Amino acid sequence: MKWAKVAPVAGDMVRVQTGNIHHYGVYVGEDEVIQFGLAPIARQSLKESEIEVCSSDVKTFLCGGELETAVMEDTDKRRAPEETVALCRTRLGEKGYSIFYNNCEHFAYECVMGEKKSTQMDFVRNFFRQMPIVDVYTAAIPEDLPDAPLYPETRHQEVFQCGHGGVKRQKYYAWRLLEYALDRTFGYKIKEMQFSKNARGKWETPSCFFSISHTDSAVAVAVSRKVIGVDIEGEDEGKIAALQRALTAEEAKEYSLLDEGARADYLWAKWTAKESVFKTLDEPRFSPNKIETKDYTTLTKKVETAGKILTLSVATENPEKLRCFLDIKLV
Repeated sequence: MKWAKVAPVAGDMVRVQTGNIHHYGVYVGEDEVIQFGLAPIARQSLKESEIEVCSSDVKTFLCGGELETAVMEDTDKRRAPEETVALCRTRLGEKGYSIFYNNCEHFAYECVMGEKKSTQMDFVRNFFRQMPIVDVYTAAIPEDLPDAPLYPETRHQEVFQCGHGGVKRQKYYAWRLLEYALDRTFGYKIKEMQFSKNARGKWETPSCFFSISHTDSAVAVAVSRKVIGVDIEGEDEGKIAALQRALTAEEAKEYSLLDEGARADYLWAKWTAKESVFKTLDEPRFSPNKIETKDYTTLTKKVETAGKILTLSVATENPEKLRCFLDIKLV
């Protein structure tokens, strides 16, 4: 489809540039263009819920701009002009406007071509999809375990087949936090998404990347458009010896030079960083003493969740984009 400054005929898609965007409609005649709301500059005070399909004359449609007409390269794909006009008239007064999903271009394209499409919103969405996002959420684990099912069903079955009650709660609420994170960060509804397990048994979706971690009292979820790993840990003194064995030779040397008061923080930072890195790798087994954290980009910080100070690490290519949403209330 091309656009030209030529005279339209009834049933043609038309547009006018208003600022940095175009406003679209369907031409019926000099006294009538049917469109989903007037041009933005003519309806600045309206909320989206108040915008409706309406009719105006060409002058009102243009708001001082120049008219462009769609020149179809394949006319076989468009509706007959009289059918287009008739369909537009049946939709007068229709509401449900959304700038991203149901705007004036969607309306005009659907009436003329038979399918919803918005090239300018596709461009905007693709632009935002390329922007790096690194969002991390934490939440306390509630005491109860509700009957509300998880999606997909295979994940629900996997969680509820877990024999350890505490671990079952951790896994359940980690998935609930993932559902919350996907909606808040991307606007994804989990029941509209596809999930599967890869060869390593890790859950994934083609929609984005995510990582999950849980402790006895809290869960953490990281979501991004690029590979990401997250780990959250409570500081259990009984694990100090095991954490020391997880150090590489170089890290062990660094550890030995630290003051006594700084050693525990060092160990927990290294352990969580290694866990987060491992979740980004295609490795079958976690071997922490073989992971040199200096070879990867990680970010580690202390966070408060469930009334406790926990160590949180994230492995990401874009640590400067990290946003933390802490202590989300799960119900």
